[in-house]
Parts: sequence; C-alpha cells; structure tokens
Amino acid sequence: MTDGLIHIHEDDWGMRNLYPAAAEDEAQNDMARATEADERNRAPDGQGWTDMHVIQPPKTDFAAAGLQLAAVVAALEPLMPRVRRFYAAIGSAMARDAGRDPLGSYEEDAVCFGFGRSCFVKVEPKGDLVARVWFEASGPEPAQLAALRAALLAIDSLSPSIVADYWLDETGRVGDAAFLDRYFAALEGAAS
Repeated sequence: MTDGLIHIHEDDWGMRNLYPAAAEDEAQNDMARATEADERNRAPDGQGWTDMHVIQPPKTDFAAAGLQLAAVVAALEPLMPRVRRFYAAIGSAMARDAGRDPLGSYEEDAVCFGFGRSCFVKVEPKGDLVARVWFEASGPEPAQLAALRAALLAIDSLSPSIVADYWLDETGRVGDAAFLDRYFAALEGAAS
C-alpha cells in the first residue's frame, strides 16, 4: 500500500497521460515524433539513446474543456484511495532516510488517487479546474487495474478523454471500448 505517500522516479512523470478528446490530433502527432525519435536516437550498441524526445503536452488541456476539480475528486474517491503526499525524485533520493533531491518535486497536498507507485492517477489542478491528468500502471494487481480502468472511465464521463501512453506507444479514446480492452490487456501483459 502507500503509507500515505507515493514516491516515483522522476523519469516516470507523465509517461501515461489522459488528455481531453479535443487534443487527440496533437497527442497522436507527438506520439509519432516520440516513436520516430526512439528509433533514430537508439545508441549503436542498443544500450540507451544518444538523444531524447521531450514530450510536448497538447495546448488544449482539461481546463479549456471546463473540467471541474471537485467533480473529478468526487468521481475518483469511491474508486481509489486518496494519497496526499506525492514525491518525484532521482533514484538515490527515494530511500526512506535519503535527503531531499533539490530538483525533486515534493507535494504534501497532492490530488492523487492510487495504491502505490505502480498504480495511481495524478490530477494537476489549475484553480478550481483540472489542467492535466496522468497515471501509472506498472505491475498492479488485477483489482487495482480494474480500479484504474474505472477511474479513467469516470473522468471520461465528465470530459471525453484519450490515453497517450509513451511507454507502450499507444493512443486512443477512453470511450472506445475496443481500444480500452486492448489497452488494458497490454497493461496487464506488460505487468506480468
């Protein structure tokens, strides 16, 4: 479980995103650029990359769609535990007794719901609205994965949404049942 804290490695920030449906073309274009950069920049020995693609979030965010923060919180609270402390830092700063990474992110009142660093939904507020939503699903239990699916569907019911998953090179509409089935099967397969 979480002990009231989710602490992730900084490289995992925003790799699995939920964007408003209006941003679908932007998200697909950035995903294509990321996939192309992955191939172009792969190190000759296959161990890493010589350059990296920086994810470009769409200009259209959930705030532009009018997604209310209170509505998202109310939709997610019955599905996943609320976790208020959310940290992202370099690997050496993730040990319990390690000092704080001066470049890390340490939120003491985050809008986050989940079961630990392997399965959560992180909401980025913009005043009373939601700006961004991102999530993780790297090795969760089947019940946790089901809760994550329910959470994405709950957000989609408030504002039609798409998934942009840079780990799996996948984009698709949350409301497209065939896509969501394939996507969650891929998440389950990646976790095993």
